[in-house]
Amino acid sequence: MTDNWIIQDIEKQIAQRNRMVIIDPSGECAYLLPHIKKQDYTILKTDAANIEEWQRIKEELMLRYEAESKYINKKVIFYVTRPKDELSFLFDYCFTHGCVDLSNPVEWLRKKLFATTGHQITLDNPMLLTTAKLGIGKDIAWWKKILQNLEELVSIEDELVPFLSSPNAFFKDKEADVKRLFEEKLFDLIGQPHRKVPSKTLATEVVNHLFSRLVNNDISPELLRIYHKWLDSNTYSKALQDYIDAFKIDPQLNIWNVHPDHCFTAIDKQQLLQITASFRNKEFVKEKLQKLYHRIKSPKAVHFVPQWWADVVILFEFDNKPLAQCNSLDKVTDFYTSSFCKVDRAIRNIYTSFLQEDSIVRPLQEHYDSLNHELLQHWFDCSSAYQSNQQGYLPKLITQAKPGVAIIVGDGVRYEIAAFIASQLENKCKVSLDTMYADMPSETEHNMSALYVGNNQVLPIHKDREKSLTEATGKDITYLNLEALHYGIKADYLVLTYKDIDSAGEKLQMGAIKLFSEFENVLTEKISLLLNMGYHQVHLVTDHGFLLTGLLDEADKIDPITAGKKEVHERFVRTVDKQTDKDWIPFERLYGEFNYVYAAKSHRPFKSKGVYGFSHGGFTPQEIIIPNFVFSKEVAATKGLEITILNKKELSEVTGELFGLKIQATAKVDDLFSASRKIQVLLHANNITYSSSNIISMDTGTTQSFDFSFGGHSEIIAVVVDANTQEQIDSVKIKKSNARDLGGLL
Repeated sequence: MTDNWIIQDIEKQIAQRNRMVIIDPSGECAYLLPHIKKQDYTILKTDAANIEEWQRIKEELMLRYEAESKYINKKVIFYVTRPKDELSFLFDYCFTHGCVDLSNPVEWLRKKLFATTGHQITLDNPMLLTTAKLGIGKDIAWWKKILQNLEELVSIEDELVPFLSSPNAFFKDKEADVKRLFEEKLFDLIGQPHRKVPSKTLATEVVNHLFSRLVNNDISPELLRIYHKWLDSNTYSKALQDYIDAFKIDPQLNIWNVHPDHCFTAIDKQQLLQITASFRNKEFVKEKLQKLYHRIKSPKAVHFVPQWWADVVILFEFDNKPLAQCNSLDKVTDFYTSSFCKVDRAIRNIYTSFLQEDSIVRPLQEHYDSLNHELLQHWFDCSSAYQSNQQGYLPKLITQAKPGVAIIVGDGVRYEIAAFIASQLENKCKVSLDTMYADMPSETEHNMSALYVGNNQVLPIHKDREKSLTEATGKDITYLNLEALHYGIKADYLVLTYKDIDSAGEKLQMGAIKLFSEFENVLTEKISLLLNMGYHQVHLVTDHGFLLTGLLDEADKIDPITAGKKEVHERFVRTVDKQTDKDWIPFERLYGEFNYVYAAKSHRPFKSKGVYGFSHGGFTPQEIIIPNFVFSKEVAATKGLEITILNKKELSEVTGELFGLKIQATAKVDDLFSASRKIQVLLHANNITYSSSNIISMDTGTTQSFDFSFGGHSEIIAVVVDANTQEQIDSVKIKKSNARDLGGLL
């Protein structure tokens, strides 16, 4: 309000003759000048350093001349830092034009406050002047709270985080008394007497105090509220991280007494090390995890709570007791897909975070192995009921499917990966979760052949599998790598291959797991894209799952002792002769000169050539139970405004580098909600979106034209999409003609 009051006084005085004088001998109201300038006034100031009479007279004469020549048509304010009775050439302006006398700024403030609020002013003079500076930009309600002691003059809760984030810049435009007041508040906050220190030093001391209270769990409610605001701020997040990196944690700290919303992952790591060191002590682990629940579930410190805590909790709290009721393969399968696959995902995430840290991984892996061992016992006990339903699956599916179906055939899409993808899409589309049993051996060549061909034929070359699928169905099938998918691709039956998971696993082994989250994102985005492109169903199937061996000792490997000729793989053995080892499961599979495939009743690998880490081919739930998911879009209750591309025919051959796209909205709609639609045009070339239009709104019966260039491409696809849902509305293939553009000469 202080700035409003001075502007109101100025406007009263300057309204008639465009000139007025502000008298401020003490210079205590100079803080108002920047706010006066914002109102487009020209301010001419006297210099307090001119103490000789002749200097003052000359100065006023020159200021007056400047006002009446250079600024003759401007509103001019003379800001004078001397008493009115000492003026010379500016004296008559005070009477003939106008004057605001701030010789006693305290009295001026008291009158304004009393007139506006009706409250008596109890603040002493220096504090009132400081309050006036803080009152810039504040409303009258703020003043009333201050005068009634209902609010602190300096709000540490609002101002502390900006100060800590940039201490020097924070004080740059602050008056000395305001700065002092703020500093006193900060020293009170940390329980120290005021002393003169650099702003950065003070900020560091305040942060150290905050962090110290946080890790000792004795932080005040006020400071905790400020800290939570800081955690939630994107603007000041970098400064917070810099302070975190610089803070030294006391080696004697009781790490189990810290506040649950602390921001130190180093403490989390120490806690995890203690848990893993005593992981066999179930009571100890249970007690410590209970202490961590508030932290793990906290919405406040979500950016500073390591994601691996949730995985550790899943691992230690998983209950295998329902397995006792699983007396059939179907029941074991249900238990795996509904529950145990989360444990597989948890240990994979832990490997991703700590693969090189033996002291953390080995205990957690040992605990996982004990859980998995129990699962495998039930699985192998029921293995006689196993019957793969993978043979010839795609021919059956495509033969029975209606046009508008897309099928993603992944390589190595383990069930837990597919389940996560489904969880990301379940609020956007309808998801049907079913399972399939992979064939044996659970490896790519055999099981891709099973999917595409069937009849136990094995075709090593993928193109041959695709050819067989087309011949078997008699359908017009379009084949594409998933990465090449983009808007505008039309097919009745679209089969997309995605090999990245298995390919990365084979090449990088355990190193590949850091890439798996990206593979999940690709699959999620592409499924969503396919639905937006108008495919009514998107199927996700795969050839096999996989195992992660984690930390592997030589003693963990299985010695493949056999009778007769053999071919040893990491997870299975091919033999010519039948074997008698009761710990191996036999499968009659003709392959070259071999008659049998054997898988060990274990998740451990055979001793074989090559590296270990990422493996498949065996007969564990992780390799055999695979996703057979279907994603479909709910039918919209209201169909959006129909929009079509008008000039498709002329776009089939375009001469020159530029082309125009004309679109039209239908003139008739069934309901009011379909009368308008926001759309955008996307241009694709070489599987990349290289250009797009602005988002526009189209109403019924309207047309719109867009101008684009080929951008160096000879063939592109233009797609009109709904700007809100990204649903594909219409598309056209545009080809650049080889004929020369003669510019109308013919």
